[in-house]
Amino acid sequence: MVSQSFVQSFLLLISATLFLSYISNLFYAKTRIPDIVWLLGFGYLLGPVLGFFEIGTFMSIFPLLILVTVSIFSFDTGINVDISSVMRTVIKALLLSMTTFLAVTFIVGFSVSFLFPDQFKLLEGLLLGAMIGGLGGISVSGILDQLKTLIPFIEDEGTVLNLESTLSDPIKVVACVTLIRMIMSPGLTLEAGVKDIVFTFTVSVLLGLAVGLLWAEVLNFLWGRPFNYMMTVAALFPIYIASEAVAGTGGGPITALAFGLTITNYRYISRKLGSNRKVRIDKKRIREFNMEITFLIKAFFFVYLGLTVELSLEYTLVALGIVALMLIVRYLVASGVGNILRFTVGEMVLSRVIFLQGTSALVLSELPGLLDPTGQFLNLEIYKNFCYPIVFVTIIFVSVVGPTLAKRQLRRM
Repeated sequence: MVSQSFVQSFLLLISATLFLSYISNLFYAKTRIPDIVWLLGFGYLLGPVLGFFEIGTFMSIFPLLILVTVSIFSFDTGINVDISSVMRTVIKALLLSMTTFLAVTFIVGFSVSFLFPDQFKLLEGLLLGAMIGGLGGISVSGILDQLKTLIPFIEDEGTVLNLESTLSDPIKVVACVTLIRMIMSPGLTLEAGVKDIVFTFTVSVLLGLAVGLLWAEVLNFLWGRPFNYMMTVAALFPIYIASEAVAGTGGGPITALAFGLTITNYRYISRKLGSNRKVRIDKKRIREFNMEITFLIKAFFFVYLGLTVELSLEYTLVALGIVALMLIVRYLVASGVGNILRFTVGEMVLSRVIFLQGTSALVLSELPGLLDPTGQFLNLEIYKNFCYPIVFVTIIFVSVVGPTLAKRQLRRM
């Protein structure tokens, strides 16, 4: 039975988490350090450092918290993709995003599997690389704001970077789910494994697309009524669970992503399907409400992650090495892609020096534990134990040092 003192402490933790998340957002304009850093640090301070909360007391809510976070995160990624805007500069952003993702995934994956064979098999190493292989959009806009005085047309120069951060999350979600399915099916032949993965991906996308088109019609029918967004959230969780049952393990995040993307891009998708039907969907309102829900869920997730993570000198040193490797790879990839596609000077400099991790890496680090209850992984905890310091270091380094490096390079060019 849970004691009254624990209940009171837990309620105080909830209040402190929400206050800290809100206040850190206010201070972001001055510190350039996002709330994610403060929340992770807060959780780590209360848990492993001071021992105010034991991880065992939270284990009962662990599966629920991860499922809710993954589904909301995937849905949020989908609704914030504006396909019509993406198409305008999609070539530059997509090639930069895909090239960076593949380079980081394979180089980091091969490196950790070679250096730490007891912790990572090759596919598990590639999974770690996929979690951190794309640009996290958590602080991109804030960093670009710091460079407005140096780059007069920063809105235009930063378009590729903002678009890349939008494209990276879906790429990482799909890749991580695919790799997890490959790890969980070691007895399958390559041909059977590929067919299984293609089936899951195809069914997941089609299910999200079909339900998204149907739900857009429902929102049109309910136009002007209160609580429409809450009804959308109520529909999201059954869709996620149904996808896991129909498409297979790992289908839920992809379906949630496709569901959100279809709702906010209904007109574009319906045209491609040969229909001129118009529906009334308040995309701005959906995104605003989802931002409130996401604020709440992510705040608890980050503090919880801080409570459960295990940091050591070894993990931290390896994470620093991974960050250095990532930044070098990014610099080389951005230089190569920029020369091929003839990036402007501003685009070239920004893509070279601004590469950081954030929300998606931390959420995806919990995905193996959610999708693999059978224990095929050598060490499920290793992912969050590495991603935690990687996110910390990249955010602080790029937020503080990135603008300075960009300014120096721009003055030389």
